[in-house]
Amino acid sequence: MKKERKEKRRNQRARRRDWLLKSMRALMRPLPVKKSFDGPLLKIAILAQEKLGDAILLTPLFRELKKLAPEVEIHVVCLGLNAGFFERDDHVDRVYSVKTDYPGYFKAIRPQSFDVLFNTKDHPSFNFLLHTRLIRARYRVGIRHPMHGGFFNVMLDWPFHTPIVEKNCAILSYLFPESKVRDFRPYLPAHKSREEICRVAETLGEKKGLLVNLSAGETEREWPLEKWAELLAKIDRPVIVLAMPDRHGDKEYLEKHLPNVIGAPHTRNIYEAGELIKQARMIITPDTSLIHVASCFNTPVVGLYRADVEHLHRFGPYAVEAEQVISPSSRVADIAVGQVRQAWQRLDQRLEER
Repeated sequence: MKKERKEKRRNQRARRRDWLLKSMRALMRPLPVKKSFDGPLLKIAILAQEKLGDAILLTPLFRELKKLAPEVEIHVVCLGLNAGFFERDDHVDRVYSVKTDYPGYFKAIRPQSFDVLFNTKDHPSFNFLLHTRLIRARYRVGIRHPMHGGFFNVMLDWPFHTPIVEKNCAILSYLFPESKVRDFRPYLPAHKSREEICRVAETLGEKKGLLVNLSAGETEREWPLEKWAELLAKIDRPVIVLAMPDRHGDKEYLEKHLPNVIGAPHTRNIYEAGELIKQARMIITPDTSLIHVASCFNTPVVGLYRADVEHLHRFGPYAVEAEQVISPSSRVADIAVGQVRQAWQRLDQRLEER
């Protein structure tokens, strides 16, 4: 019954979105198609997706843009709550926080004109398409989708199941057709972690220990405490546990009751988690943004996923050694302990054979 209600709400939102898009398309003149880019590229606006993982997967685009066009100004229009993440990035020149200060954003963006606007959504979003047309730009670039017709001068053709990090960088081939960009590894902006986190991270690296993350932000994507305890009791390596505040009690339980689990301070942000991930032999985690942090540091991953093949292809571990353990249902909790243990053993064996 709960699943049916969620599906009904999803269909209602899709119908409302489609009606809004048709209305907007009827009111706005379709944009002319522009097959090739006629520079210069001095100023680009990028519409950033909403989640923290999405923000991490945008970083290689910033880095490569600055390499290929050092003079370009990168302006990020943040439609989620990730403005602070982008503001830390030295490659980004200006950030607009739409959600927290719409009047300030509108006042700042309206007088400006960009050489290029890039909408990173590869599926229709009324909000993103509205801002695509509100912001002035010589070239409006998006990812091809049947519902995107008329909103862009350029639509990039990429298969839907392409990893998102590569889709984000697809615009580079259009702007710089002679370049051969292959470095799509994401990164975390610079951040100074607390000394106690750095010390624990160093210990983790010296002992070739594992990192385990309990949290995923949604009940359906998390694994229960009893399964974590059973798994970690069978792993013969030192382990450090990460958890969001709502699972601090579970983290402390594992530290108290399992001799191979090292007591560690609670991390305060993704940068401190990154300090630990950078030093870990591997991380075992549900599907969450920490999988993308692992890609930043080339740290191997055992990922726990719901039965969602589409998400696996688009947001799975990128450019790292990985094992993906897939639930037989829509709940990660239904993954058996033996499945995760076998995945850990396979990955550990590959690392030994390097």
